[in-house]
Amino acid sequence: MGLMDFTLKRLAPAAGATALTAFCGITTLNDDWDDYFPSSNTNASSSQGPPEKIVILGSGWAALSALRKCASPNKSIVVVSPRPHFLYTPLLASSSVGTITLRSACEPLRALVESAASKATSATFVRADAREVDILNKKVYATTDSDGMALELSYDKLVIAVGAQPNTFGIPGVQEHALFLKEAEDSAKLHAKLLSNLEKAAALNHQGNKYKAEIDRLLKIVVVGGGPTGVELAAELADFAHNDVAKRYGTDISDRIQIVLVEALPRILGPFDEHLANVARDHLISKGVDVRTGTAVTYVERGDVTLAPSTPRNATKEQKEAATANARSEEMGALVWAAGIGARPLVKKLAKSLGQTDMRGLQVDETLKVKGTNGVYAIGDAALSGFAPTAQVAAQQGKHIGRAIRDGVDSKFEYNHTGSLCCLGSDNGIAQLLAPSGSAQFNVWDALGAQQVGKNGDERALTGAPAFVLWRSLYWTKLMSTSSRISLGSDWIRAQINGRDVVEPVLQRTATLKPIVESMGTELKRNNTIRLVNESKTLATDSAEKKKKRFWLF
Repeated sequence: MGLMDFTLKRLAPAAGATALTAFCGITTLNDDWDDYFPSSNTNASSSQGPPEKIVILGSGWAALSALRKCASPNKSIVVVSPRPHFLYTPLLASSSVGTITLRSACEPLRALVESAASKATSATFVRADAREVDILNKKVYATTDSDGMALELSYDKLVIAVGAQPNTFGIPGVQEHALFLKEAEDSAKLHAKLLSNLEKAAALNHQGNKYKAEIDRLLKIVVVGGGPTGVELAAELADFAHNDVAKRYGTDISDRIQIVLVEALPRILGPFDEHLANVARDHLISKGVDVRTGTAVTYVERGDVTLAPSTPRNATKEQKEAATANARSEEMGALVWAAGIGARPLVKKLAKSLGQTDMRGLQVDETLKVKGTNGVYAIGDAALSGFAPTAQVAAQQGKHIGRAIRDGVDSKFEYNHTGSLCCLGSDNGIAQLLAPSGSAQFNVWDALGAQQVGKNGDERALTGAPAFVLWRSLYWTKLMSTSSRISLGSDWIRAQINGRDVVEPVLQRTATLKPIVESMGTELKRNNTIRLVNESKTLATDSAEKKKKRFWLF
């Protein structure tokens, strides 16, 4: 016991110091010290008056960052989203091949709202889809489902953070036949499609060469989009094929898997330095990925895709005809579309009502307030703010607006770019990091083999295992709860020891009864600002009168 006591006395301070250092590091990295030391700004709403009504549309990086910062006394907050969880988008590629479970990539939204409710007058989550914004009367109209159950929400401040949706650029067949990688269900569908095709190919393989062409089609995966999402997915698919498919299905199947990465621009990973993009390209090629740059998708059918040389927007008639002449159709088992994003219907509708001609997002001023409105902010992918549509930008904008609402002071948004990361699987990755002023001479960068890159040489490049460790470490700290960090860490360990999950997910389940309105208020009680109103209306197509329920918030 004496030795044990001595050991504990020595280890306890060291463990405590390590935990404190990690906590301080994560808090500083995420710019979250004001969560523990709130700002006391005299311009904030008086705690003596009625609570300020804040409505946040969305449940992504921007929306949740704004929620966490604006939650404060005398604030009544409603979060509206058709998605009941926060989705950790950088993990979608991993979850689609079973490296991690979707549970690790999703944070229950109610838990996050409950945390905000402990700081604010009230915080409520309403699972609904915002359809329209009345900027004159300061109201948001939403529906709970396709049957038209209507919600009306009034606001003093409105934060539009609905994100974006995949952009198909009007290419025929993409919307109908492509798989996407934007939502949690997209990852589940892709995972199910991959395993279903593997099982079919394995079954047909028992007939020798009789179904060779069909097996080759089933095992061909086309990934469209050479940005970080497409590159990370291609890398995960390559690892999945070489390791888990070879182990579970045999090399007869794994050796026949074809992964094609298609990018319309001259090179992949446009936001990265060309040197790093070439490193990523070479790594993918070494893993058997067919990287095709300068190639565009022109038509998609079920089991078939047409590819042609890409042309510039100002291409001449002759250039377009030459590209069409060189178009080729290829059979494939799955096509994943990760080639860009576009504005959601709500954003387009509001932009049109404000007289905008550019429908890619809502035009905002330097404080992120929507031009031509009062008390309406747009952040993340929903805003035309001049910044790249990345999670890093969205999170910083969300925190900026959350603080502005909390403190009652609008200020210019200043983006602090810290770098870009891309995971290449196989304990490999690339990182382009902004070196702090004067740090270019630090020996630590040279020790890590970090080259100087960027237009001004003010960035450092990491490749290989150090970049892979940095990718995992950084994104692990960005998770919003301890339970999610434990779950993600466990998934990584399980995949390393036992391999990836190769169980085909069940996507169709028995329907369950859902409450008409899903809401949660302070201390897990129903928000007392919600009341039910019954209205009787006669439909022109039905002689019988039907009662339509309409819910009024505030």
